[in-house]
Amino acid sequence: MRRLTGDYAGALERELGFDRALADRAREDLAEYMGEMADAGLDRAEAERRFGEVHDIACSYASAALPGRLRQTLGVAGWLALATFLFMRWRSMQLGLQSFAHPTLLGVVDGVGFLLGAAALIVAWRRGRSQDALRGMRAPLIFASIAIAVSTTASLLRALPALEGPDGTLILATGIVQLALLLLLISRLRLISRYRRFA
Repeated sequence: MRRLTGDYAGALERELGFDRALADRAREDLAEYMGEMADAGLDRAEAERRFGEVHDIACSYASAALPGRLRQTLGVAGWLALATFLFMRWRSMQLGLQSFAHPTLLGVVDGVGFLLGAAALIVAWRRGRSQDALRGMRAPLIFASIAIAVSTTASLLRALPALEGPDGTLILATGIVQLALLLLLISRLRLISRYRRFA
């Protein structure tokens, strides 16, 4: 596989540096194109001019990659919501926490936070089919991540007294899984927010 160095390739890589996988793909495409132009006898400067302005090329790559990045982010959020619901129900059943029969502040925060997060994910999914998907999905995805984080925190706080019991290890494991998914979602949200300058 050919690799390129130089001002043009470096500028393109810097433009797309917020998404390393996308920058690598663009650089490989450029290397392949420049190789074909060199084989055809075209000099480097003319080949770069024909490839296009760096910013315009970066915009094209970002626009093409954005729908996939948004779907990936929505997928992570969906898995987080599913894990939150399943683990919340499991902890409630194992520990005998009946939110509706004996409501507590943490129980209400847990349930309402999850419902608000799930509703925000539905909004994000519906907006993802619009022309301006980035603008439409970003806000509800951020809201969903905050609401589900609050729900997860409340659920784990409710379960704290049982950590030293026989289910303590499983409770801790479920919390770690939810935290890992939440951190992954935050990283995906940070990534797609960097696409805004190309929107």
